[in-house]
Amino acid sequence: MEIDDFKAFVRTIPSIKEEVIKGRYTWQQLYEFYVLYGEDDKMWEPYKKSQVDLTGILDIVKNVDLDALSKSFEGIQKVLDLVSGFVVKDEPKTQTKQWYDD
Repeated sequence: MEIDDFKAFVRTIPSIKEEVIKGRYTWQQLYEFYVLYGEDDKMWEPYKKSQVDLTGILDIVKNVDLDALSKSFEGIQKVLDLVSGFVVKDEPKTQTKQWYDD
């Protein structure tokens, strides 16, 4: 039964597969570590943390209301347009000579 538990646990942290591919661990080593120390050992923390960070980011992105975001940008654009209407653009005054200024 422990092998099934290990497989289920490994599926929750897919980044551990990269460690096996890189040759840092074998599946046998990881399994033995799992059996000896369990899934709450600090050895698994870096792999769980990277998974939690990614999951957290995905949750944030999924919960973004695109309509509200679009309306916010439209509001900001209106404010910027209004402010730019008040800003007087100083054009450099050029001294042009007329025929009678000689």
